[in-house]
Amino acid sequence: MDCPFCGKEMKEGTIPSASKWVEDGLDIWEGIPLTVGILGTAPKSFYCEDCRQIVLPVPEKAGFLEAARQKLDAASERIGAAREKWEAGRTQAKEQKRKKDFGSKDPWEL
Repeated sequence: MDCPFCGKEMKEGTIPSASKWVEDGLDIWEGIPLTVGILGTAPKSFYCEDCRQIVLPVPEKAGFLEAARQKLDAASERIGAAREKWEAGRTQAKEQKRKKDFGSKDPWEL
């Protein structure tokens, strides 16, 4: 990204702290969060060494409930996939046991 002040190339990085931008005179709860999601993933930022300026694109503001719902939906999908895999393995194991038991029985007992 080019610096909007001097036009030179900026270095890419992050600001790894859970923080907010708060307008002067407002309460901290009214600020814009600079992190994304429940766990606070730091977005990319850009630094110009010449101007000593940081440009930080503001992430989309997702509500707490919306972020929690997305996390729960993702977890639910992973649990469903794991359950299907387990059931397929269980069915396969039962089939293998049935075939093994079938071969060891006396043919007159069938």
